[in-house]
Amino acid sequence: MKRFKCMYVFVVVLLSTFTYGQESLKMFVKDSKVPCSGVAPMECLQVKYDNDKEWQLFYDHIEGFNFEKGNRYELLVTRTKRPEPIPADASAYEYKLKSIISKTPVTKEKGIYDTKMILTQLNGKKVNNGKAFITINDEAGTISGKNGCNNFNVKYTKLSSKNQIKTNSPMGTLMACDDESMKLEKEFSAAITNKKFKIIKKNNTVQFKNTKNKVVMEFSIPTQDQLWSFIGKNNWKLIALENVGQDYGKASIKFNVAEKKVSGNTGCNNFAGTYETSGDHISFDKVAATLMACIGEEGNKTEQKMLFYLSNKDLRFDVADQTLNFYLNDKLVMMFGITK
Repeated sequence: MKRFKCMYVFVVVLLSTFTYGQESLKMFVKDSKVPCSGVAPMECLQVKYDNDKEWQLFYDHIEGFNFEKGNRYELLVTRTKRPEPIPADASAYEYKLKSIISKTPVTKEKGIYDTKMILTQLNGKKVNNGKAFITINDEAGTISGKNGCNNFNVKYTKLSSKNQIKTNSPMGTLMACDDESMKLEKEFSAAITNKKFKIIKKNNTVQFKNTKNKVVMEFSIPTQDQLWSFIGKNNWKLIALENVGQDYGKASIKFNVAEKKVSGNTGCNNFAGTYETSGDHISFDKVAATLMACIGEEGNKTEQKMLFYLSNKDLRFDVADQTLNFYLNDKLVMMFGITK
């Protein structure tokens, strides 16, 4: 009888393991995020598992984990397989933080690495549309970003001479864009493919020079003042909410940078309030909306979600390819596009 009971317990435990598909993993998290593309443009954590040698992009969210840029983490997480059916825009797994084993600040000199740089000159011609930008990841040996139309990633190796690199062939998405963007992509891709560069930084300007010391590409590192000047001069229309892209009607946002005020429309009601920023974090305060009744269930949901995120105190933001993006934890929750 005792033997039967032991076998019974073993079978129950075994069935439980297969049923829930749950396991504990040790995960290392790098001190910075990089641009990536899931359902929409976003930023991804960079992670390693146990004995991995290279960092990999992590597109998911770790429940209970609040990432702070500039810190290297060692985590213990629980990974659970999602039950079927799995939504098209969701991962096959859910992740939950069990404990933070270590959190180590990483001090880096200010320079060209892990910094978004916007293309301003290509082969001697000015580029001012903001459609091409890069981020250099020194540890992974990659340059990633947008080439005018598509997201791309290219490996590079460091040469013996100081600040010199050699690039490989880039890989990227294959979307079609307008003629101007496609032309820029073609020229940019040709300029960066299998080339040797010497990288020179002076103030907020970064130049990629060829072996003949000619400037092939020139980039600008935006200051906070430049970034907010760009945000403030434009009107922004909601184009994606919780990774769902569609026409949200009048839903929009507008910033008065001089007075630190925000206003807009939820798709149903007008709203107004104030905001404060610290680096790439933004918090809204005293956001109040008019009280008109919304027509239809969809309009009500849009308004509720927008007001919820605008009342959150831990949003991050960035501007990429003329979209204004807001993130909660690791997820892109609101995306606005420039409108007239």
